[in-house]
Amino acid sequence: MMFKTKFNMSRYIKYFCLVGMLIFIFNCSTPNRSSTAVTGVNYPVDLSAVRINGDRVKALEDDLTALNHHYDNGEARQIAVTALRASVFLSEEYRLVRPPILHNLLVQIGLRDRGLCYHWTEDLMYLLGTIELKNYQLRWGVAYRGSDWREHNTVVITADGQSFENGLVLDPWRYSGELYWVVVKDDRYPWKELPREKW
Repeated sequence: MMFKTKFNMSRYIKYFCLVGMLIFIFNCSTPNRSSTAVTGVNYPVDLSAVRINGDRVKALEDDLTALNHHYDNGEARQIAVTALRASVFLSEEYRLVRPPILHNLLVQIGLRDRGLCYHWTEDLMYLLGTIELKNYQLRWGVAYRGSDWREHNTVVITADGQSFENGLVLDPWRYSGELYWVVVKDDRYPWKELPREKW
């Protein structure tokens, strides 16, 4: 038996408009972002009381050390501790709601002040910048730059003299404050370096 269905064009148009609106609301970028990073967090802050998992510290320290085998001065551990503590601290500061796209919605409609990916990048960059880095360099990674639907921003850390592609992505936005890290060239995002003058 065959059933006839009536094609309802207005229904499909409404559906696609709704999907487009949701993608815009949930996106991680904002076209009006200033090129100068202005953090919404009251600095300086003391991260020493923030509790973190020792196994994760060791794992991140090992991955940072793998970027730069020539030095063993505790700098990799200091970066790991600061990045992990900062991620927890910022989760609380942003009054984070999970998943990230839901928090993005709350920011876009004004119920939260910060927590988009570029906010995480600005604030994590600032907190990591309080370390006197001698053997590592902080860089800004952006994927799908300029796309209202897909732009994503993150901190990338490299050893001195190392290419951006071999650096380590430090992304606390992706898993709602649980810091995620991966080598740039191994990530699913097509990261490109944002020049320092555009931060």
